[in-house]
Amino acid sequence: MRDLAKKRLAANLRQSVKYLTLVFNDFFVLAIIFMFGALMFWYAQAMKTMPRNLWYYPLLLALILWLPTLSGKLVTLLQDADRQFLLTKDDQMEEYLAPMRRYSMYLPTFLLALTGGVMFPFARIKLGISPLSYLLLLLGLGAGKYFDLLWTSRHFDFDHAITRGLRLARLANLAGLLALLWLGRNFACLLLVGNLLAILLASRGKRQKLFDWQYAIDYERSRKEVVYAAFSMFTDVRERKIQVKRRKYLDFLLPKTCKRETPNSFLYRRTLLRDPEYLNLLVRMTAFAILLTIVVQSPYWVLGLSALVLYLTVWQLLPLGQAYDKNVMYRVYPITREKRGQDLRRVLGGAVFLQAALLAVCWLLLLPEHKFLCALAIMAWAAILAGLYLPCKTAEEDKRARYRGKKRGK
Repeated sequence: MRDLAKKRLAANLRQSVKYLTLVFNDFFVLAIIFMFGALMFWYAQAMKTMPRNLWYYPLLLALILWLPTLSGKLVTLLQDADRQFLLTKDDQMEEYLAPMRRYSMYLPTFLLALTGGVMFPFARIKLGISPLSYLLLLLGLGAGKYFDLLWTSRHFDFDHAITRGLRLARLANLAGLLALLWLGRNFACLLLVGNLLAILLASRGKRQKLFDWQYAIDYERSRKEVVYAAFSMFTDVRERKIQVKRRKYLDFLLPKTCKRETPNSFLYRRTLLRDPEYLNLLVRMTAFAILLTIVVQSPYWVLGLSALVLYLTVWQLLPLGQAYDKNVMYRVYPITREKRGQDLRRVLGGAVFLQAALLAVCWLLLLPEHKFLCALAIMAWAAILAGLYLPCKTAEEDKRARYRGKKRGK
């Protein structure tokens, strides 16, 4: 079982490296790295003027250090076929899951070390925490994360108590960290000692009941969905199954009546709001433009970069016009396809105006000067994209639709 676990972990590591390589080729990731550097520069400048020992500093530090412990669910790499082929090896699952726990610690350990390194000047200068006490706090949080993974690996039984146990353990870690930062910073070792005792008791505890294979497989499937969703924001993930679902909080963007709505425009609008591939694209490009506003703070640079972001958003949303080309039911229903380009233009024009309006509101709140002029300029740029660029591109879609219709003898 240990050899099987090592082989699966090696294959999973190769796949992760492949997708990470594709992710770092994305312009959006490079922009995030640039903004992280700008944020660190602001942080270094703010440290010179921030007052010391304010009452909320321990709460802020505790929350920031505690957040990395929420990442990294237990990697099991179990598959549906394991229910049949490994069913007789329930007693060897502890040997299988031992290397999985160590592998699952890579991401939270990296994030905890990164966050701890960034927050060390704040903890040392503004809170007066000694380096040894700070290191013990980080080690205690790391031990608490390992206890989470150990608890999970030993409770794949029919009680399904993993979620409840993890919530209690994480809240206990947060409460202990807050108590130490507020009341007894000289006793930082207590968090580490408490988590080590919890790990010792859990490892020597009674073995879990009958292994619930379906529960463990569903747990691994949900973990993979989260990982694939993160990668799919920057690159195509073939292993991910796109799940189109209703989002009730976005229903107000759908028309209440069909008087001015055609079947094609309704389908395009609903796909844009419910397909994660298109919705994630729209959300992340809008978030990127807002982050640019926060970091750059120069009205002319913000206007130029945001205009580029709006153009790239529209350009990347154009494949929405071909979303139903391979849908059989779309071909069966009596839906006219001659004016699909106009319907697509209406939907994408509404999306770009919504994006521009959000940016304009953000600029009115954040920009130091020329905010009204920039807001009017970005709305004018959105009108140019919707009135000039989109008609040209959607006209090509109409030509392709007519050509495909003639090719099929329609």
